[in-house]
Amino acid sequence: MSNYLLFPSLILSLLSFQALSFATTVDCGSTPSELKTKLSFACFGTIEQDGSIPADHNSDIGYDISRQWQAGSHITQVLKLGDLAESFSPQTLTISNMISSGGGDINSVLIKDFPLIHQQSLSSLLKAVPSLKRVKVKNFPGLDSQVANQSLSQLLKQHSSLKNLTLEELGLGDFSLSSLPGLAQTQLNQFSGWSNQFLAHIPYFSTIPLAQMPNAWVANNPVIARIDALRSREGQQDRTLSGSYKEGFSVPCYSDCDYVELDDLENTGTSVSSPLEGIRWISGKKQKVSGGEGCLAWINKGIEPTGIHPFGPAFKVVLWDVNEQTGSVNTKLFFRFQASCGVFGSGATPYFIGPVSWMNHKTNDFVVAGFQGQTFNNGSGNGGTSSIPHIPTTPTTINNGNGNGNGNGNGNGTNSPLPTTINNGNGNSSDTSNIPTTINNGNVAGIPTNNLPSTNKTRIPPNPQTSSYTDINLNPINQDFSWSSWQFSQVLPANSYTAISDYLCHEDQCGYSLGVFSLSSSDPFVVAAVGKTNAGQTWLNHLNNGATPTTAGINKFFPKTLQQEVFETKHNAIASSVSEQIDPLTQKPFVSGRKVQRIAQAHLGGTGALIDADIPVGLQGDSLLQASRNLVNLYRSRS
Repeated sequence: MSNYLLFPSLILSLLSFQALSFATTVDCGSTPSELKTKLSFACFGTIEQDGSIPADHNSDIGYDISRQWQAGSHITQVLKLGDLAESFSPQTLTISNMISSGGGDINSVLIKDFPLIHQQSLSSLLKAVPSLKRVKVKNFPGLDSQVANQSLSQLLKQHSSLKNLTLEELGLGDFSLSSLPGLAQTQLNQFSGWSNQFLAHIPYFSTIPLAQMPNAWVANNPVIARIDALRSREGQQDRTLSGSYKEGFSVPCYSDCDYVELDDLENTGTSVSSPLEGIRWISGKKQKVSGGEGCLAWINKGIEPTGIHPFGPAFKVVLWDVNEQTGSVNTKLFFRFQASCGVFGSGATPYFIGPVSWMNHKTNDFVVAGFQGQTFNNGSGNGGTSSIPHIPTTPTTINNGNGNGNGNGNGNGTNSPLPTTINNGNGNSSDTSNIPTTINNGNVAGIPTNNLPSTNKTRIPPNPQTSSYTDINLNPINQDFSWSSWQFSQVLPANSYTAISDYLCHEDQCGYSLGVFSLSSSDPFVVAAVGKTNAGQTWLNHLNNGATPTTAGINKFFPKTLQQEVFETKHNAIASSVSEQIDPLTQKPFVSGRKVQRIAQAHLGGTGALIDADIPVGLQGDSLLQASRNLVNLYRSRS
């Protein structure tokens, strides 16, 4: 059975690959387990099509996102270190750790072989490595021995003209990196210009296994499937495992569909209903889907090929040429990059940098369809938990039938229903017959005081309610612009209408954040809207007791139009409440920009959060005050 893990076509292409920098050969592994631990950027091939990224918004973002590449360029000649800052955090690697992780020796790397260091001026080098200021000139390579007993700091004070000379101009290129005291222990992000360095120009970076990056990638066991059949130019296909992080990973193909049909390894036939049996992986050569996130989602018109992420978000695996006559199919890789856009938040481009050749397969070959760790239900009512064949950013269960099973073997939820009313913690329940619009004492009745998503299935204690507006320079935003719930929705982080967060409990309320606006399944506005029908209320009851949501369930009970309606109703109710509150800066009601800022605070920290509170919110570590400022700046820029 172990032979099914081998991928001969990949082994042949990768073992002969010559790395772009320093290493002569690259071991990329020959099994899914080895790929997981050994795969590096050097293992990827060349890009097959010309492409570019415009420089239109460089000044807004504060980072050079413009790029142009030709067919034949290696991916490491296109991606820069800054492109990976949010996904892998390579900038936190020390130079010594980077080189050793990539299989090199810092003593053998010359300064001229590392452009980032070679182009540093003496002044910027001392800023990056402060300990160099105390180093005697005699211990620094290539400098005048007549002042050997001076420190470098003293030398630069006496000869200021030396400050701006680069190591290249000083002729130090032939010395090794190890000859610069303290350099080995310095992180890459300490050096001026680190983010604009192409990966190919960084010694041994391309051969660092992705699993050894500071933010390591996938760590679960591979899910293997068998290619049962290949089809081309077929009609509508609904049961799929391909798509995008933005649209989800069961995007239908409506016409002219090329795909492979997968099966379980045992090929047991129709007597056993496996989660993988009969599921379609659609070709991304023909089908495009929405992609990208946040401030970079506009690149490539927000489009990417449909595909899967069996190895996590580092790249996308896309089915490409499906040849029904020969029974063969090839796959390609597509890459993206992520970046911070300052006040615009962070973002990611669609996966459109490619295609890069990957694996070739034939009928009955085995493929990596995903990694274990998530439940999969085929809706038949008799299936248990298995492995979902993709890695979305949020817990997702694919339901491909008409049952409502949760994978426990009986097709029905095992949790007892929640009450049909919501208690807001003060003994009063809200009426769920209509979307709530009444305001009590400045708070929307029943709304949790913290609606932020959590990355763990855990109970979150209440935030300390301490206001700090009296001792913080608020730099108040008083520009004359009005509140619009639609405009506010446009500046929130990009998401999909089928997005699902981890299960979150705050005080006595639990649920999932659902959809494009991350609205909690226990939010009274959601409960009132979805719970108008018995089926919708039952669905919410199961979710709030911990049952995993499905894409099909969201589409049925909380579709796009209803999400928009609930968001608008809720935030207009918050806006109405805010209008009755007093701004501590002016001692008058909130108006204009300050009104939008207070609404942003209610959105981020819950309506119970004190005005301008200095409490942490979200995963970025910003205070509620600073996070609301950022949102208002973005809102104003879109006015």
